[in-house]
Amino acid sequence: MASEQLTLDQLRSAVEDGSIDTVRVCIADHYGMLRGRRLVGEVFAADPQGLQAYCDGALIWDVHCDIFESTDYSNFGTGYPDVFARPDLPSLIRCGWSPGSTLVMSEVLTPHGERSPLDPRGLLRIFAERIPTGPIAASLELRAGEGALTTGWNGDEAPAFAQRWLEGIELSGIALKRVAWDSDRAVLRAELEPAAPLMAADQLVAVRSAAREIGLVDGITVTAMPLLQASQSPARMLLEAAEPLSADAAARLNDLALLCRPLPLDWVGAELLTSGAELAASPQASPYLAIAALVSAIGAPHAATAEHAPSSYSGAADQFDAAAWTREWFGEMFVHDTLELARREAAMRSDAAAGSDQVSDWDIERYGEVG
Repeated sequence: MASEQLTLDQLRSAVEDGSIDTVRVCIADHYGMLRGRRLVGEVFAADPQGLQAYCDGALIWDVHCDIFESTDYSNFGTGYPDVFARPDLPSLIRCGWSPGSTLVMSEVLTPHGERSPLDPRGLLRIFAERIPTGPIAASLELRAGEGALTTGWNGDEAPAFAQRWLEGIELSGIALKRVAWDSDRAVLRAELEPAAPLMAADQLVAVRSAAREIGLVDGITVTAMPLLQASQSPARMLLEAAEPLSADAAARLNDLALLCRPLPLDWVGAELLTSGAELAASPQASPYLAIAALVSAIGAPHAATAEHAPSSYSGAADQFDAAAWTREWFGEMFVHDTLELARREAAMRSDAAAGSDQVSDWDIERYGEVG
């Protein structure tokens, strides 16, 4: 079944008959978390490509929306000017998990009308237009329980909210191949029908957001944070290209591992690349940046920095820094500020957890809600 996007005419008709009253005009931050505002349906329908202003700090803040001064893009010296979100109407969907609401993703523009160099979705759009990769098959796994580290419910029956999650996704017009509940791992898994790279990323963001929203209503903790137990593999975001990756593409992907696993706890268990074509990213990663990494690894005409994938978070940051070709493709400012985010995060966790690879209360508080 193909995905069903909502047209502007359909939106306007639904606003008139009262079945839609809200439009969420969204951008995605570095971790693929939705940021934006809700507009009254009539207001959006009257000016569907009207610009919405946001502080540019939203593109470089950390996992708790804290601003720091070592990024080049936005800091005290720049004055944190606004960027402007222009709705990308082909991305418009119903929020099937939230009656009366719709969601539209946006292009992030500078005050001069240019694409923001730190906009993850904008980067993916550029790469997808430059490199014909075919559709991306994507799936997302999220942990669910009564607490961040529970092992789940007894038996194989999925929790009730999982059914509402499935119904909400289907009502949104997002095409699914399968939804599964792994009671042993307390993991929900949604497999999406293959889609073009930008649409695949938009859908992953919507599916992840829907799970979190429904979980909050039901009092269920839904987290993308890895559960660090030897007997359980981490939850993952799996991305598969239409064709197996060449050895050169796989090597280039190693240089971009930081975009696929952007937080310290993401580096426990699981290989980066499986079965020759399937990328095992963290569910805490931005779908836009993870798919951008896959697409650019396939199409970039550059030699990789190293043959092997990094084995640690700090190694991933160092390899991303050492790969000169990433600056050409992603831009110097994007690379610099991504590294500033990563190295600050690594230092904070090292100070708090003393280098331990075990989950601490600090980890739960800091990472439990990401994604």
